[in-house]
Amino acid sequence: MRHRAVLVLLFAISTAVSGSTRQRSAPTVLQGAISGSGGQLVGTWRLISRVVRLEDGTAVQEGLGTTPKGYLIYDSSGHMAVQLLRPDRPTAIDCSTSGSAQSDNSPQLLNGFEAYFGTYTIDETNHTVTHHLEGALAAADVGRNLTRQFQVTGDKLTIVARTSSPKERQIRTLTWERVR
Repeated sequence: MRHRAVLVLLFAISTAVSGSTRQRSAPTVLQGAISGSGGQLVGTWRLISRVVRLEDGTAVQEGLGTTPKGYLIYDSSGHMAVQLLRPDRPTAIDCSTSGSAQSDNSPQLLNGFEAYFGTYTIDETNHTVTHHLEGALAAADVGRNLTRQFQVTGDKLTIVARTSSPKERQIRTLTWERVR
């Protein structure tokens, strides 16, 4: 219950901050963001699995480990927030970022934790959601746009993020369940 209270507080802060910067973004893009299949995204989602593979199918172990925990929130006004953590992360804080997470389509990790918030838009034709980062754990991620494929089936949400780092192309598949 304490974790839920923290998530609610963080989401409230992110909504307040993004509301103050909303005039600088393109509100007309957000007007249709939640229609159609995008409306199915609205809600709070709990991470149930995260699988990272190379393009050839080889499994990859990276900064969040094999069983990360997390929540993803999409609201009806076009705002979003996500937090992911490695459950066995060290108690001492290392302020350097994880080298494995520094690709052009993945936020940076800090000590086994990844978090960002902002707005989102939906491309229903391509079944993609784009996160427009207004705030992030790693300052270098602020202002980035992260596009992911998505599919909603009942109370399950599958998000696929493809990195395009020339060094190592990864496919990250995150499966979420709706929190009721």
